[in-house]
Amino acid sequence: MRNPRGVIAVAAILAVTAVGCANGESTPTTSDGLRTVRVSTIGVSGAAAMVLGVRQGFFEDAGLDVRIVPAEAPAVIPSLLSGDAEIGFLNAPAVLLARSNGVPVVAVSNTSANPADPAENNIQLQVAADSPIRVPKQLEGRTVAVDTLFQLPHLSILNALTSRGVNVAKVKFTELPFPAMTDALRAGRVDAILTADPFVTVGLAAGARNLLSGSTGQPVGVPQSVFLASEKLTTSERATVDSFRAALTRACEYAQLHPDELRAVLPTYTRVAPDLAVKIRLPVYTTAAAPAGWQHWADVLTRQRVAKKAVRPDGAYL
Repeated sequence: MRNPRGVIAVAAILAVTAVGCANGESTPTTSDGLRTVRVSTIGVSGAAAMVLGVRQGFFEDAGLDVRIVPAEAPAVIPSLLSGDAEIGFLNAPAVLLARSNGVPVVAVSNTSANPADPAENNIQLQVAADSPIRVPKQLEGRTVAVDTLFQLPHLSILNALTSRGVNVAKVKFTELPFPAMTDALRAGRVDAILTADPFVTVGLAAGARNLLSGSTGQPVGVPQSVFLASEKLTTSERATVDSFRAALTRACEYAQLHPDELRAVLPTYTRVAPDLAVKIRLPVYTTAAAPAGWQHWADVLTRQRVAKKAVRPDGAYL
């Protein structure tokens, strides 16, 4: 199972790398002396602690004027390499895969982890309420919808299924956008859907049932969402990176203590409606991540043959 999109994305990233950072301009400081930091951010809940931290003034206290730049996942790394952004938001496997292809990026901080209870994880494999599929092993020979092959949700469920003794080579995975999954499941076009909140909540309301959590089989401390930067920035402006890391730690701690405030910011930068924002499952917001967690993702990428060679986590994170 190879991912054409992944190959195309890596090719695009390498093309940007070839021209270096000549297209980017150095970002100025504000009139009050704050260092402007543009953060290329995907509109998902994993970035919520940072958004809340900006509103609370934690980054300003650290001497930073953080400006959130909305982005789609494939554009994040190119924006860092071109100099259009200083910091980006992605996930740990994406950083490892980029580095395995020679792309000079590094994770500067973790920002989310899985809840202790897999049932509370925001990535869930769902089947129809009346489906005969009762255990993961019964997915062999069936079709499962995923949003994008070999990205974080898909890699998570490949690991989860493998941990339950499922031969994933016998499972057919097909790409389908999250918003279309519940209708496809209801119509019987697929046997199961791998969905992420708010669509987990939408699916349950429509009568689907959770079969397996995306975090099943993952050890404690595995990094999920991360912030990353170019190696050039981490070398030339380490003080700026460290200030961002310190403010992010403060933001994650605040988010964990004030979940209602965090939920209130979700509709401001995501497509999550206010009525769903108060219901959906949230990750654990933390900047802590065990080194073994990075090795876990490296092993998953290698085992699933996503990369052309064995993936190593050396130097992938600060």
